[in-house]
Amino acid sequence: MALSRYKFLPLLLLLIILSGFLLAGCASDRFEATTTVEEFQREYKDARQKEDERLHRNYFSAANLCTPESLDYRLGAGDLLSVTVFEDKDMNAEVRVSSRGTVTLPMLGAVNVFRLTAVEAEKKIEDILRQKYLHDPHVSVYIKEHVSRQITVVGALKNPGSFDCLSKKHLLDVLAMAGGLTKEAGEVAYITRENPKTGKTENYVVDLDDLVRKGNMDQNIVILGGDELFVPKAGHCFVDGAVRKPGIYPVKSDLTVTEAIALAGGLTNYAEEDEIKLVRYVSKGQREIIRLKYSELQEGQGDTIYLQDNDIVFVELSGLGTFFSGSGFSLGFMGTGFNYKTPLK
Repeated sequence: MALSRYKFLPLLLLLIILSGFLLAGCASDRFEATTTVEEFQREYKDARQKEDERLHRNYFSAANLCTPESLDYRLGAGDLLSVTVFEDKDMNAEVRVSSRGTVTLPMLGAVNVFRLTAVEAEKKIEDILRQKYLHDPHVSVYIKEHVSRQITVVGALKNPGSFDCLSKKHLLDVLAMAGGLTKEAGEVAYITRENPKTGKTENYVVDLDDLVRKGNMDQNIVILGGDELFVPKAGHCFVDGAVRKPGIYPVKSDLTVTEAIALAGGLTNYAEEDEIKLVRYVSKGQREIIRLKYSELQEGQGDTIYLQDNDIVFVELSGLGTFFSGSGFSLGFMGTGFNYKTPLK
């Protein structure tokens, strides 16, 4: 009686094969290409050049921050100064700048040093001494505590906030004060600083990838009191479809399509390698889609397209591959059965 069940096995196998081909024929692409790779690359190159030009117009390189003029600290309320008069030690004093911007010195009384640099404060005190007491005075002003202007750190840091600048700090020092970068941190930092000559604020950009990951200490610039440091979050791309670990991944270091697929664990055995789609939203409700072949990407053809924030990399599924990856046989106690489950679950 049980043996009679096996007479249907050839028919069952035929049905399985026909079902597989039917699934393969019914498989349809999730995304249809809207433009060619060449046109997409051309548009992207133009857009990237415009963005680079915008950054150059609005932001200075970190190298501009390292000029001696830009490093001169301007005195303000709360700063602690050590004033030395070399000709008369009785005039030496350790004083703190008052809320009115003055310091009280022996024999001179209140001297306004607000917004002066240490060098300018030295010259001013020397001029007063020359007028009243000494023929050729020499004065040194050393800033022991930089308290008047705080450093503000915001963005993708573990402990953002405002910090007292008690002494000269470099960028890595300030990042450490803020607890370090988060995993979502982008590759650049933006610094806003007031130009002491013009009184206007200026914007600077620092390459964090070059500094933190590659160790280029030229990017470890001096941060002054009053500076504002902003570390934006990195963009994210979405990798979905026939990959082993679909998900959201950060866009860093000119991430390419093949690198994004590698982050997602690589292709599955049911991937349609000639049907990889890159979806990019270009404006409200509009998107551009290009079709890529994995073999060509591996050979370097076309894989010079760098992903942007919110890009989608979708690997289409092969209908036949999906079927055979999910199908299987089971031998029951009373006969032979067939089971199927989708490999995406």
